[in-house]
Amino acid sequence: MKLGIVGNGVIVEEVLSFIHEIWTDEIYICGRAQSRDKLETLAKRYELARVFVDYQEFLQSDVEVVYIGLLNDLHVEYATMAIRKGKHVICEKPMAPTLLETKQLAREAADAGVLLFEAMSVYHMPAFMQLQKDLQLIGEVKMCNFNYSQMSRRYAAFHEGKQTPAVFDPAHAAGCLRDLNVYNIAAAVGLFGKPKNVQYFPNMERGIDTSGVLVASYDGFQCVLMAAKECTAPGPSTIQGVEGTITIYPHVNGMTGYEIHFNDGRPDVTVSFDDAVSRLYYEFLEYQRIIDSSDEVAYEKLQEYTAAAAWVVDEAALH
Repeated sequence: MKLGIVGNGVIVEEVLSFIHEIWTDEIYICGRAQSRDKLETLAKRYELARVFVDYQEFLQSDVEVVYIGLLNDLHVEYATMAIRKGKHVICEKPMAPTLLETKQLAREAADAGVLLFEAMSVYHMPAFMQLQKDLQLIGEVKMCNFNYSQMSRRYAAFHEGKQTPAVFDPAHAAGCLRDLNVYNIAAAVGLFGKPKNVQYFPNMERGIDTSGVLVASYDGFQCVLMAAKECTAPGPSTIQGVEGTITIYPHVNGMTGYEIHFNDGRPDVTVSFDDAVSRLYYEFLEYQRIIDSSDEVAYEKLQEYTAAAAWVVDEAALH
């Protein structure tokens, strides 16, 4: 199936670095007219078949799957247009700013008979999939702490008031909750399901959360999800159970392994997947598999994850 990529930012370039290993059919790229030079450069570097600078023309082409790697506030508009043209859609996270819009997109896709994926890498990484199985080894979970704190290279200019980059602009549905903590939220949902309730305690600067602590309450334990764009932490993230603790360095996003420490003195267990590929590789491999095989079970599971994570973000934004 022919894949069309929309955007030319950092995330798009990461996808382009490996996509030919997965997608053997032709690949197109689409962006704004003022970005034509960069699009042409990317097309030449990554051997892309066609370049578009008009989204409607792009959608009229024979592209079958559309990957949207644009700013958060553009996801719904561009995904809706692609769906209504009968294209399968892979949309960068968060797929939509709110749960309502997430559900609306899902209905649009169902009505059009196409598949819609939120590009959330954590669910598809080998280490995380193994963690889902190994979670039982530490017994009943009592505490969980996921920390994804990574200084944004755009923070200094924002902090000094020189400019307001899109990643710190409320008008673009930005902020730490939707940019970084969504990975922690996705991991929690993938491991424990939808929480009972949510509270969010943000650090605000110039009207946007540059960092924050989200507390997700589950039956019998609390899950603390921390993220920051104005400071950095080396980890670890931990899951504590009555029989042991799982330690993840430095965070769940992009994890390649973890350690299991047992309370009864048993030897520690180290789980490692030394993959040299991008953390995004596995999700695109799975999306292609689901589309090609019409795997409804796997697709519905991902839909459940997306809806649950969107609910958490909604609740956090309200509290």
